[in-house]
Amino acid sequence: MFLHGHYQNAYVTRDLDAAMAALTKRYGLKDYIVFEPDMVLKTAEGDKNASVRAALAWDGGLQFELIQPVSGFNDHYLSALSSEANDKTPAFHHIAVRRDNLAAMREEIAQLGFPIAFEGEVPGLMVFIYVDAREMLGHFIEFMWATEEGWAMQGWPKGRRPD
Repeated sequence: MFLHGHYQNAYVTRDLDAAMAALTKRYGLKDYIVFEPDMVLKTAEGDKNASVRAALAWDGGLQFELIQPVSGFNDHYLSALSSEANDKTPAFHHIAVRRDNLAAMREEIAQLGFPIAFEGEVPGLMVFIYVDAREMLGHFIEFMWATEEGWAMQGWPKGRRPD
């Protein structure tokens, strides 16, 4: 099944710091890996710049990602947020699945037939491709390929085997 390798649930928020504090207080998430990438995303309309603030935290074998859109091409994130400008509640956006073979991942995505929302990479470390599965599942799916260094950068738990 194409959802094998599911390791992440991701949420968007208008306030990353408030979302991290809330998840820490309520669920005990901690040891966040925080980053603020400026990315060039490949889309059907061409390359687009995007900036976000993001945080990763693990609870056992499940990673939680929080994303705060900052600027540029973030329409796919903004559409998940409440229309209330002051609402800081994290809103579910996507799941991520791990793939260890980049060519096979691209072939799988093509066979699934979901529209590709965008693709990005951290050169030499990881490639991520978001597919728009909202029509079928109500959310996006992120397919992630990374080197061992790329997985370590995301805090992949020692001893957790890829599914």
